[in-house]
Amino acid sequence: MTTDPSYSLDDINIHELVTSRRQVAVLWSIEDVQAVRPDLSDNQSWDVLQRCIRVHHCEVGFTWLLIETVADDLFPHADTTEEEATV
Repeated sequence: MTTDPSYSLDDINIHELVTSRRQVAVLWSIEDVQAVRPDLSDNQSWDVLQRCIRVHHCEVGFTWLLIETVADDLFPHADTTEEEATV
């Protein structure tokens, strides 16, 4: 990062940055999490993304199923009984 006061994170174009380094990136957002679990808050959705990036398997990838599984693990549905959650 630079200490230039005119520099802002808003100035970064992630796609240009990775392209200039001959890399690719797939971005997931809290909105993606909320598409799977609309009941989650922004902060809860961020927690899901943070866990997903730590636990995803490179041969399987970062997927919708991973998001759903992690979200359900971190934040079980309110209507899920304790018995259903342990099965």
